[in-house]
Amino acid sequence: MENRQNKILLDCRFWGPSHTGLGRYTQELVTAMQKLKPRFELVFLTAKMTKIKPYSFSEQRDLSGLIQSFKPDLTHFLHFNVPLNFPGPFVVTIHDLIKHHSRGLATTTHWPGTYWLKRLGYQLVMKKAVNASQKILVPSSWVKQDVIDHYPAAKEKIVITPEAANATYFKTDKAGAKLLPYDYFIYVGNAYPHKNVIQLIKAMKILAGDNPKVKLVIVTGRDWFYQRLRWQITKLKAQAVVKLKDFTSDEDLRRLYQNSVAFVTASLYEGFGLPGLEAMASRTLVLASKRAALPETYHGAAWFFDPDNLNELVNKMKHLLTLSAPSRASKIKRAQAFCRGYSWEKTAQKTLEVYENCLGLRPRQ
Repeated sequence: MENRQNKILLDCRFWGPSHTGLGRYTQELVTAMQKLKPRFELVFLTAKMTKIKPYSFSEQRDLSGLIQSFKPDLTHFLHFNVPLNFPGPFVVTIHDLIKHHSRGLATTTHWPGTYWLKRLGYQLVMKKAVNASQKILVPSSWVKQDVIDHYPAAKEKIVITPEAANATYFKTDKAGAKLLPYDYFIYVGNAYPHKNVIQLIKAMKILAGDNPKVKLVIVTGRDWFYQRLRWQITKLKAQAVVKLKDFTSDEDLRRLYQNSVAFVTASLYEGFGLPGLEAMASRTLVLASKRAALPETYHGAAWFFDPDNLNELVNKMKHLLTLSAPSRASKIKRAQAFCRGYSWEKTAQKTLEVYENCLGLRPRQ
């Protein structure tokens, strides 16, 4: 008989679309693992079960005790924010080391003193997450190498577990199911400085000189960086060619992707690049910066450019606007087939195997 006394607790406080990439990862991973009928009990700590907020002082003070009250045999922190006083065995997912690369007051909403204090806290917590974990899950080889570069001792315990587009994005809409009355490129994601959205806006301004009917649609959350983005759009006098939209349902986002000229990202640092896979699944083209994990994630299924070279970006956008219908259809078909190679079921299975390894269970035959 299987030993069903083993209990795994997952910190799922990031669940849902309001947490963008982290929320998507949490929701998809948990859903896929439950379908696989794991050999042990899975317990989910959700935001509805506690008032302890991520990155807060109470997280460091109280979360450890709360988790231990469930008496888990293993805990999986789905983000790096592990309590410094947590004594039990755990697995951690490190999506990227963006804060190691993107730093300074332009990257934060905090006052200088608070920012530097929080940065010190980040460094201590990340060190705990890396050094004290039994296994580290990362979404790409690029992140794996980045972690090794900063924490060489972690090399032997890193496992790559890629993300994937949700099945919703592979659905086919009826012809003409457009949400917007104009041609557009689309960017989906946060407006953090390392996302380099300002480069997309500059490119769109130049492109609109010869193509006044084409716009850039930016789908992003309404946070402090959103407000700064609005100010930047106004400063560049780009209000006529850049349109902002809130995060929306998967179905509406699929249609936004599908009816766009292409999804485009000029990001400088990405640990994976899930929106591009969602765009491919939705039957549109992908134009991405040749940085970090994006070339690894998209391979030959996307067009790439140097995000520091504005002219190259503009020329690639012009090329996609003039691409023949047969060439476009062929590229989209190949990209969608490539996108199907990623699977949340595979990622869930790998994650469960990590748990089994940590618990000393024999692999299933």
